[in-house]
Amino acid sequence: MITFLQKRPYASSANFSVCEYNNCEITSSKRFFSRSDAVMFEGRRMPVYIPYKRPRDQIWIFVEHEAPPAIENMANETRNLKNPKYGVKKYRDAFNWTMTYDKKLADIHLPYGELRQYKDYVRKDYKAIALRKTKGALIVTSHCSTESKRLEYLMELKKHIDLTILGTCGTKWNCGKWLYHDDCFSIMNRKYAFYLAFENALCNQYFTEKLFENFKYDTLFVTRGGSPHEAEALFPKGSVIDADAYESPAHLGKTLTAIARNKPDYAKRLAIKSQYYSIDFRESYQRALCDLCRRLNHQDIYYKTIPDVLQVLSKKQSCRESSGVQTSSEH
Repeated sequence: MITFLQKRPYASSANFSVCEYNNCEITSSKRFFSRSDAVMFEGRRMPVYIPYKRPRDQIWIFVEHEAPPAIENMANETRNLKNPKYGVKKYRDAFNWTMTYDKKLADIHLPYGELRQYKDYVRKDYKAIALRKTKGALIVTSHCSTESKRLEYLMELKKHIDLTILGTCGTKWNCGKWLYHDDCFSIMNRKYAFYLAFENALCNQYFTEKLFENFKYDTLFVTRGGSPHEAEALFPKGSVIDADAYESPAHLGKTLTAIARNKPDYAKRLAIKSQYYSIDFRESYQRALCDLCRRLNHQDIYYKTIPDVLQVLSKKQSCRESSGVQTSSEH
């Protein structure tokens, strides 16, 4: 089971019973490997050696929730000078379908979440909420050296807004669990005006649980991820603040500071944002499972072999570079 699912048992309990095609069964028991019509692998952690014979026409699915830089980094890891730690390079031409967050590249789409508008939503006293926001921005992060140069961007941003960094890269934070956003993050409901959902890589449609699992809180979200200006295209207008809309960290920081100080403006923005909610990962995973079963029932239409999965899901194919402080027009 992929790491992200292991941390979310409520999601991993999804099955095919609610699907249009419900004649599929799923198991994590490896003894069924040789008898299965399809096998799902956590792509970047692909084992070097598989002690089972692959049946002819068995579908292999490359499942991955991390961005291409993480996949490439682990593909290049070695146990020693000669032996690779993972087998993704060895099996790069063995896969039939992909299951990832990037709808443009995935055969089966598995996003971290999705923003939708409430049919009816409970209005709150947003002016009162705005008045209790006495601190600027918050970010919780455990990876300091990233492809997106997140920390470098934050250090520049910090010159222009009151910024709290919790976790490995800032003030030690003992609350919560790795890879899981629990009630520890409810601190956003109190004094912080903004939460920075800044990703570790700037790749197509790569917006993670940092945004979706925390979106329920009464704070404004600032995103930095995806392709240039992709947040503005993917998410409803007013639901997030896209860092790409600002020419530099300084420009973003000064703008956020001004919004936080203008309480009526902040309350208005929060009221707009609060009209939306994120589906949880279980719904996303359930939808992916139903799509998988549909495809297995129609292999005459969907069967294919991917020549090189590392080329399809490559950094060059879907990611942009970042210096951390350069303007969005230079990305």
